[in-house]
Amino acid sequence: MKNILQLCFVLALGPLLVSCGGSSTLDNTEASVFLTVEIEGYNPDIDICVQLGDVFIEDMKIESSTKDPNGTISANQDVNLNRWVISPYRTDGGSTASPEWIYDQAVFVAAGGTASLSNYRVYPLEFLSEIPLSYLLPENGGFDPETGNTNIRESLQLQIFGRTVSGKSVATEPIPIAFNFFCFGQ
Repeated sequence: MKNILQLCFVLALGPLLVSCGGSSTLDNTEASVFLTVEIEGYNPDIDICVQLGDVFIEDMKIESSTKDPNGTISANQDVNLNRWVISPYRTDGGSTASPEWIYDQAVFVAAGGTASLSNYRVYPLEFLSEIPLSYLLPENGGFDPETGNTNIRESLQLQIFGRTVSGKSVATEPIPIAFNFFCFGQ
């Protein structure tokens, strides 16, 4: 009887152990390719009082690589990216971050190739006048009440989602883009 209870216990733990198996972040998507984002040029200092348009990245590259270095890739692993998710978080000790922004924008990345993007927007102008950045405006006191500073440092975490031509889901690894927001151009 004791052996039967032990066997039942081991059998019950089996699915749990299998579900807890580790994996690399490259295995988190179905596709046989993975995408990396490289920010090559941008202005991290944003004066919200004189900013006339959306916050953008001057030069960005999205590179497609195969998960299997010895494998072959074909046009079936070409990627159509379509959903951009930007999740701000504070890097200056404050706790209130700007709102998340999700938008749909199509970008094609050939299998084993690179998409070079210029002046790509990563945050809308209208979000610069929302809390916490609105605290920096002169009519709101000109400083962040959480830190007492006249600037707010946030990283905008960018992750882009899409599918391969063969229908497999794929996403870039989240990449932080650091910004320093202030209002000097009153």
